[in-house]
Amino acid sequence: MNSTRRSYEANVLVVPLGADAVRTQEAFAGRGLDGVMTVHGVTEPAPAGHAAARLACAPLHRDGWRPPATGLGVDALVDGADMVVLLAADLAEVSPALCHAVADAARARGALIAALIVGSENWDTPRGNTAMAALREATDMLVVVRGVALAASFLDVLRGGAREPAAAP
Repeated sequence: MNSTRRSYEANVLVVPLGADAVRTQEAFAGRGLDGVMTVHGVTEPAPAGHAAARLACAPLHRDGWRPPATGLGVDALVDGADMVVLLAADLAEVSPALCHAVADAARARGALIAALIVGSENWDTPRGNTAMAALREATDMLVVVRGVALAASFLDVLRGGAREPAAAP
């Protein structure tokens, strides 16, 4: 999104929670959001615990803060992230167990955990209520926005925001 950044950049990992969240993050890539990693293959954690889950990680658009990887457990997935963003669009698709598994692993590594809800379908369903409660419990910050443009800008700010090059005196 911005090519003028010259300061600290946070390592942001986006974890889409459901098919609608995957489509939402694809729209982020269409807006040119770079420097953010995303997760592929998100499913419910295995009954034996979150360590058994195997996921893939790749740049959201062109560039990321680490190389793509596959076969990662939740602990390895969040390793190196400064901030983990649980992305939701349809709250009925959100797995509370996965929210807690990812958040616990991120918190153990000192990462900030955020929930970013875009559009927020199914607020008023039992599954949506359960998902919202899990997101509130699992995260340090919960942000609800109406559309993709604002959500993409929010993620860009989280990773450091646009910076103009310093002008020579």
